[in-house]
This record gives sequence, C-alpha cells and structure tokens, in this order.
Amino acid sequence: MKLNMDPLVSICIVHYGRDEFLSRCIASIKSSTYNNIELIIINNNVSNDFQSAVYERRPTNIQLRYKKNKKNVGFAEGCNQGIESAKGKYIFFLNNDIEIDDDCISSLVEFAENNPEIGILQPKMLDFVDRKNFHSSAAGGFIDVLGYPFARGRIFDTVERDQGQYNDVVEVFWACGAALFARIDVIVEVGLFDPDFFLYMEEIDLAWRVQLLGYKVVYNSSAKVYHIGCPNLGRKVFLRMYFDHRNSILMLIKNLSFANLLIFLPVRLGLELGTAIGSIASFRFFRGFAIFKAFGYLLTHSYTILNKRRHVQSKRRVKDSILLSKIYHGSVALNYFLGRVQKTTDLKGFQVTKFMSKGQR
Repeated sequence: MKLNMDPLVSICIVHYGRDEFLSRCIASIKSSTYNNIELIIINNNVSNDFQSAVYERRPTNIQLRYKKNKKNVGFAEGCNQGIESAKGKYIFFLNNDIEIDDDCISSLVEFAENNPEIGILQPKMLDFVDRKNFHSSAAGGFIDVLGYPFARGRIFDTVERDQGQYNDVVEVFWACGAALFARIDVIVEVGLFDPDFFLYMEEIDLAWRVQLLGYKVVYNSSAKVYHIGCPNLGRKVFLRMYFDHRNSILMLIKNLSFANLLIFLPVRLGLELGTAIGSIASFRFFRGFAIFKAFGYLLTHSYTILNKRRHVQSKRRVKDSILLSKIYHGSVALNYFLGRVQKTTDLKGFQVTKFMSKGQR
C-alpha cells in the first residue's frame, strides 16, 4: 500500500554517463511506498539532452524539474544546483546507478522526523549485482586521523557479506553521496557542497562540516539501496586517483583545528610523498603522477584553500575533542596493507556509538 505522508522529499539525481542507469533509478523511485516526492534531474551530459524521455519515464504523480548544464560542472556543483531548486524539507541525493528499496524513503523520513538533531542519514548500501555484498559506504563511513576513508563492511577493495552484522542504528562520520539523505535547512546552513571538490570526497567534507555545527550523521540499516558504482570513470583511472588524493588532503586542511592540523597534516603529506615515489619506482606511474598533480593543486590554490578554511572554522560550534572521538586514531591504510586487517571489527581501538533517540535516553 502506498503511504501518503508529509513532508515533501526532493530527490536530486546528477546524471552523467549512460541513460539506462538513470532509467533504472527512476523506475525504483516509481515503486517507492512514499508518495510526497519531487524529482530533480541535473544533466551533466554535455552532448546528450533527453528531457522528453525523462518526462515520459517519470512517476506521473510527482513533479519533475530538469536542468541541462552546458558543461560538466561536476557532482558537487550539480548537487548544489539541485538544492537551490528543491522545495522539500528533505533532500535525497542519488547517483544514477542507484536502485532504492521500496520502503527506503519511508524509513528515512520517519526516522528523521523523530530525531531532529540528525543532519544526514545513510541507508544500508549493498551491491547491485550481488545483493548480499556491501558496497561503497556500506554500513556507514568513517575516516582515520590522516583522512583516509573506510566503511563498516568495506575497507578499500575488500567488502564483507551482509549477514546482519550491521543491522543497527549508529553514529557515523560520513554518508556516501550516492545515496545521501539530508535536511535541506542543515545543508544550506553549512554552506552546501564545496564545488572545488568536483568529484569524490565532497560528501565527507560536507558531513564533517555538518558535525562541526553540532548535527549528527547517522546510519540506519532499515533503509536499503543497491549501487553499481564507478560506471563512468572506473576505479583506476588517473582522474579518480587525482581527486581521491587531492580532496582528502584538502578536507583535512579545511576542517581540522589548527593544533590538530599541525600534528596530522605533515604525517599525511609524508605518506603521500612516499606513496608517490614508491609508485613511480614500481612502474605504477598513474598513481605517482596523480599524487604530484594533487600537490601542485594544493600549492597553486593555497590562498583559496586558506580562505575556505577560515570560513569553516568561523562557523565551528563543536571542538575537535568531540569529533576526534568519531575518528579512528590508527591508520586504516597501514592496518590494511601491512597488517592485513580487512574488517572494521578487527581494527584495534575502532568503536562505534549506538544512536539513541530522545525517547531512549
């Protein structure tokens, strides 16, 4: 039975790549048990305008807004365009290669309505093909003190099977931009996505800033989505490597307190330099050149980056001592590549905080 609930949820899909992914995503939205939806399509496909086809495929009971960009403005700026045109209380950012479970939106809305301190919610993210495997941010994203991201259920390229081990509701550090549910007023207050990130890590930067304002980022396993992942760039393309390395360092510079930045940034830069030299020495030239290109960006854009940092720190309401309790104090990279640790449950010292709603406290 279809639910007829308020409030309005704006679904924003930044489309780039193959149209069949978008068609499948829209079809899953049609099957949603939640009715009060508007759909916003931001088309970053410069040479492909399919507005009429999208209107034909859309659920007939929801409003559709469509915008075609003259150039690929990136995922972050595309999301910002969606926010600017959204009318809902909540916004659900979806990649075009996502399929949502029928009850996904209903579960997220009900939970968010009962817990106004939550700024961002993440559903359980599973693999589109093998739906017993986790994918991307899996059961909630985290980072270590050097800015390397990982997730419960997935560390780097090692994913776990979903056996119910993460059927819970916990506080996390970030939620994947492929399926990120948020309060629009919180996202506006924090200053939207940083468009200079263009692609990758922009959701971690956003979630960090949301927490600096005192809101929570929470994983709720009762909502599910299925993700194909990297259908356009692939996992080892130079641009992906470049944005991954550049943006994770940029994120540290923007969001850490000055004292912690002095501690952790030099270590991270040293590891990056070692990785670059080691990659080139072992003939993995793409990785090495991507890191040096990232260094070049950080040096040539230092003035802009420092201005961003000043803006973020001026809005801070939460001390690093609180946020660091949500950050893994070891190195997930060293544990994974040298210690052969492949599960977050085996990371020594890693722990999560169960989310307690106001009625449970």
